[in-house]
Amino acid sequence: RSEEVGCDWDQFHCNNGKCIPEIWKCNTMDECGDNSDEELCERPIPPTAFPFQPCTYDQFQCLSRYTAAYTCLPEALQCDGNIDCLDLEDEIDCEPPSCGEWLRNFYGTFSSPNYPAFYPPGSNCTWLIDTGDRRKVILRITDLKLDGTGYGDYIKVYDGLEENSHRLLRVLTSFDSRPPITVVSSSGQVRVHFYADKVNAARGFNATYQVAGFCLPWEIPCGGNWGCYTEQQRCDGYWHCPNGRDERNCSSCQKDEFPCSRNGVCYPLADRCNYQNHCPNGSDEKNCFFCQPGNFHCKNNRCVFESWVCDAQDDCGDGSDEESCPVIVPTRVITAAVIGSLICGLLLVIALGCTCKLYSLRMFERR
Repeated sequence: RSEEVGCDWDQFHCNNGKCIPEIWKCNTMDECGDNSDEELCERPIPPTAFPFQPCTYDQFQCLSRYTAAYTCLPEALQCDGNIDCLDLEDEIDCEPPSCGEWLRNFYGTFSSPNYPAFYPPGSNCTWLIDTGDRRKVILRITDLKLDGTGYGDYIKVYDGLEENSHRLLRVLTSFDSRPPITVVSSSGQVRVHFYADKVNAARGFNATYQVAGFCLPWEIPCGGNWGCYTEQQRCDGYWHCPNGRDERNCSSCQKDEFPCSRNGVCYPLADRCNYQNHCPNGSDEKNCFFCQPGNFHCKNNRCVFESWVCDAQDDCGDGSDEESCPVIVPTRVITAAVIGSLICGLLLVIALGCTCKLYSLRMFERR
């Protein structure tokens, strides 16, 4: 059920499938885990041939991320929130940068520190969205790339301004790299917490928010309180409107059909959000605000078979199909046990039959 994950343009693809920042290639450190990022590298002349000159009192030594050679940098560049050294030495063990803010408008944008450049290791930011309106807030992560090494960086979205585990709407990690990602609150208040460990860094994220039903001047309403979409988002294969208005009546499809993307492939409404991919890119199963009968709607807007709910396996990917489940033996376990007992019973019958036949033959030989 997993999708093959590719690397971004600014990343290096390791032989073991892992993605790391391109600037980490050939930095004498095995970030891939299989050393493929350190193969076929032109090694610099050892420092013994050309001794490195010591830095002055107001400088520090750094393996430059731009030249891949040791150099001296001004102390002002240390702990300034910008990564200058390949090994992140200039931004490790620094005080976390000040970031996050109160957002009180009907709409707005915010992003990780330094976006789209790498965020500083140790970032710890909180944004509090309080629109002053009772209507829901639609939060969209339009770009996302988090680092997954170390303890792993993450974004937590809460329904309301408090950091309450019972009101946690979504947790985003390095595994969530297919934006846009939409999260909807139950009121006009949202808390967004971004945490990064001090091991490595990545590009970060960019997010927009707006009150449900409130459209920006350049947006088109979905109708009702279904949100909005832009002209660039129309007929792109991704449902920005829960009612699919932005994907209806597209010139590349027949009536009552929806495009997979802009490649001319289409599908009927009955094939949308039924946990069966009909589009090559799987867009018919993305951003599912509603599911077809016989399917369960996950909190992360995915659909899985109803028979998979409360089976002790996280099929949704966010664990919502295993919440509030009675403590019973899962259906799959029962099925496996029944099949196993039948097989064991059959083997026992065969074994007894063979024993009886052998006993009969021996009795016959004694006569």
